[in-house]
Amino acid sequence: MKVAVPIRIDLNKAVDFAQSKIDWIKKTQDKISKKIIITNNDYCRSDAKKILVKRLNQISKDTGLSYNKVSIRNQKTRWGSCSSLNNISLNIKLIALPSRLMDYVIFHELVHTVEKNHSKNFWNLLNKYLPKSNQLNKELNNYAI
Repeated sequence: MKVAVPIRIDLNKAVDFAQSKIDWIKKTQDKISKKIIITNNDYCRSDAKKILVKRLNQISKDTGLSYNKVSIRNQKTRWGSCSSLNNISLNIKLIALPSRLMDYVIFHELVHTVEKNHSKNFWNLLNKYLPKSNQLNKELNNYAI
């Protein structure tokens, strides 16, 4: 593990702080080590784009939830996002997930075209379209981007 310390912070204080968090650090490292890592080698870029766009279009049609534009990108921190203009961005690595989790992310982003935050209304609407969304959300957390 590497720890970065701003130059203005006393090194002894930084070491003391890190040592005070050692239990949390070990717990977090253990949790991360159990995640399934999705790598760039798990998919073919052009095929992934076709599959993701086709699936997004099908779910959009089935639900009546429309979006403006879609982009498929290799993102480091998000599986997907939806802008205020209803532009949906999907992580190309979704293609390496089980199809139920890929669909979960797509449903999640499409619901954001109606509900822009994670309010109770958002989760109720998502559960309307995908009744086991809470379970799928927990399962998705087993995967690291």
